[in-house]
Formats: sequence, C-alpha cells, structure tokens
Amino acid sequence: MTSFDNDKPEQTKQELEDFIRRGKSLVVVEAGDPFLNLAHHDWKVSLQFGKLLLEIWRPGSSFAWRIDSVAYRDDGRLGLFVHKPGARETTTLELRESGASVSLSKSDERARVRHALIENLRRHFPGWSFERVSNRSDREHSFSTWYTRGLARCGSDGWAFLGLGEEETPAAADAAVSYGLIWLDWLRRNLKSGHVSGLKLFLPFCAVPLAAHRAVCLDPRSANIEIFAWPSDDEPWKPIDLKDYGNVETRLTPRRQADLWLKRTEDVLRGALSGWIERLDAVPDASGNALSLRIHGLEIAQLYGELAPRLTWGTGNDRRVFREGERKQFDEFLREVLETRRADSERKDHPYYRLQPERWLESLLLRDLSQLDPAIRAEFAYSQVPAFSGGDRGVVDILSVTAGGRLAVIELKLYEEITLPVQGLDYWLRVKWLNDRRQFQPFGYFHGLDLSPAAPLLYLVSPAFRFHSTTREILQFFNPSIEVILVGLNQSWREAVKVLFRDRAATEG
Repeated sequence: MTSFDNDKPEQTKQELEDFIRRGKSLVVVEAGDPFLNLAHHDWKVSLQFGKLLLEIWRPGSSFAWRIDSVAYRDDGRLGLFVHKPGARETTTLELRESGASVSLSKSDERARVRHALIENLRRHFPGWSFERVSNRSDREHSFSTWYTRGLARCGSDGWAFLGLGEEETPAAADAAVSYGLIWLDWLRRNLKSGHVSGLKLFLPFCAVPLAAHRAVCLDPRSANIEIFAWPSDDEPWKPIDLKDYGNVETRLTPRRQADLWLKRTEDVLRGALSGWIERLDAVPDASGNALSLRIHGLEIAQLYGELAPRLTWGTGNDRRVFREGERKQFDEFLREVLETRRADSERKDHPYYRLQPERWLESLLLRDLSQLDPAIRAEFAYSQVPAFSGGDRGVVDILSVTAGGRLAVIELKLYEEITLPVQGLDYWLRVKWLNDRRQFQPFGYFHGLDLSPAAPLLYLVSPAFRFHSTTREILQFFNPSIEVILVGLNQSWREAVKVLFRDRAATEG
C-alpha cells in the first residue's frame, strides 16, 4: 500500500486526477456504501483557498467533498478522508474500480438512491437535520431494504420520510404506504423527545397513483401524509395534490347473463359429468361467457362457448378438451382430486391439496357467509367480482350485504401480509364508487334489494394467528369513517370454519 504526500496538495490533486482518468469504471463509495458510478457523471478536482475539493455532478444532482488526506491506494482503490460541506464529522470516501461493467448491484443502487435522497432533502429543506437514515432490512420491526427511511428534525419539530428508487419492483411500489405508516408509528413510539407530525413519501411516478388513492383514505389528524413524485436524480420533485385522488372511477362486468347461461348449459354438464355434478361447485364467470367447475375452490374443468359449448379439464396449464373416448381418464382425474382435496386427506403434500388454499377457504365461506358475521345476508354472496379502474383490474374476493342493506367487502388472506389493510382499502374504494353511483343492480347484482348509501363495511379475514403484527398499527391511521372488521378464524378451517374473534378495528379518530 502506498499513500500520497498530504503536505503537497498540488501533487495530490494531480495524482487524484490521473487516478480518475485511468479508471475504466470507477464507483464512488462513501462510508462503505457505493452510491454512484463515475462514468455517468462529470467531475472536477480543484484547490480553493488551500483546500482540495472533489466535485461530482450531472443535471439535477451534485456532490462535493473537502479532501483532508489520502488514506490508501491499492488494488484499484483510492481511499480519502473527507468532510462534506457543513459537516463536522470526517468520513471515508473511496474510488473503486468496478470492472468493465458500469451497472451497479442492487445494494449499490439502493445506496445511490439513499445518498441522492438525502442530498435533495438538504437542498429542499435547509435548516433541517436528517437522522436515523437507513435502508437496511429489520424484520423484527418490519423495515424493508426497498426504501430509504429517516427522520427530519428542526428543533422539536419532525417528520418521517420514506423514499423509493425507480428501479425497485412493483411489489415495493405497492407496499410503500404500508411501510411508510409502519415507520411513522415506530418513530412516534420510540422517539424520546420532539414531535413527529407526519409522513412524506418520495416515489417514482409509477408508484404515485396507488399511493395517493390510499393516502386520501387516511386520517389527516394522525397520518398527515404528503407525497412527492421523484422521477430520478436528474429531475426535481413534484408535490402531489391529494385532492385529485380518492375518486376511483370503476366499471363492472355485467353479471345478469351468468345464471341464464348456466341454465342453457345444464344438459351439457349433466352429460359430461354424470355422477359427479353434485360433488362440484359450478361458478359462472361474471360476464356469463364461461363456467368454472371447482372442487373446494380448485378449478378442475371449464365450460365455455354459447353456440357449441366445449368442456376442458385439468389443472393449471395441463388442460385438454373433454372427449367421450377419454371418459375413463377424466373420471380417474376427478376421483383423485376429490380424494386428495379434503380436510382428512392422507396426501397433504400433493398439489391437489396445496393449490389455491384461499379459494378453498372462500368456497367454504360462500356456503354460509353469516358464519363470519350474523349481520351478513348469506343468500347474497358474489365471489371474485371484477372491478376495473382504468387499465387496472381488481378482483374483490367476496362481495355481500348486511341485513340493513349495507355492502360488505370481504378480503381473505391465509398468510401474514403487511399490505392486507391497504389492499382491502383498494377494493373498498372501488365498491364505494360503484355504490355511490348505484351501479350494482343495473349490472346484475343484489336484485330486488334496496342498497344502503352508507359506506361499505370492510372485513379482513385470516386465521387468527396469521394477521401480520403490523395490521393494527396500519389500521389506526385509517379515516374513522371506514369501518374495518377483523375476523380471526381457526387454523383448522378446512375441517370446519370457526370464528375465534370478530373485532372492529380501532382508529385514532
């Protein structure tokens, strides 16, 4: 290892410039975290008032460090002790040869996003300090590496922030509001001094609409959420006006033809499924264009076509057209599924048992929805209701109604899911929009009923010990006008569904 003569800044400047020029693909690493690739930026090393400065920039973002001394140079690495403008602490800056490729790893990319977010925050919020900044995963507290999280403080005032890079997955965009609320709640519970007024989200444009629709449904007294569109490092933030959101224009698929189509194909079904039909569930598609035949929620056959109905059978991608000459194979297939997909099955590791467990639970609940809540009218139950909003197709697990005519949106989850509350909120918003415009009955739902104009109830249903630990934390931020009911089921629901608890979720309202 060799080091530069730190008493000769001109020599240090020249050798630093030479090192950068010789580099084929240098990555800048600060305090151990890579955050940018020098190939994508302009740079300059300069002497100002006897101080050596390194500046790196591109349109929309810039970085600068005062070089105190050179720590090391070996194996394609150059280490510097530096100060950032206005900072007291010395940090380590390293220029590292990354090889021929100029792309950053996922961890490098996230570190770059973190660094860019903090630099932008410092420019936009002068006088504020930014603490607890991290994007490290912490499963105990449900913090994800997808996001840069932190706390902004100025005196006793503070607010939580969460930033998401544009390279992250759709799942990260979908969960941004949930993780932001979890972080806000954690700060409020653990901060020893000061007040955390609310939450600011910095999101790529693709994540904004969904987050904004959800944010409108939060209680501004407790959440006080602000959203900024953050396209990239090169472009300025754009504050989002939440008044433009919350009105989720939705369209339904007409359902009124489904029952008629089912009657027209009854002879075809009985001919192909003689001896089996009573043991299967026949579920018409909402559009009336197909009929799904299921065993405990698992689709094993489908009938489609009005003029010349055709039956296909099998599971997943393994399907074939029913032919009379293959009746023996078809009967053997049905018999195996029926013997395997049952509560007391001896083959619980078989795909026929394990596939689509939520549909299995759904099929059991649809037999009598009043077991979830005696207020629900069991005779009005619609499963997998498609509700389109723009180009997005949402599917409500179960839609029903109470004895008083109030709509009930029922969302099922069998496993711990952080986003369960906000996903349920998505469907609640669509159902409310449709009900406000009296769309259900013209499209074949709830025939003869006088539906209440009241906002729908939202039921979140899961095995009692499968609600994520953050579910109630997130629900406390919902607007009090949204009534959420948590229904905890027994773990052995396949044998018989039992409700272990039914709680109306508390809010801060």
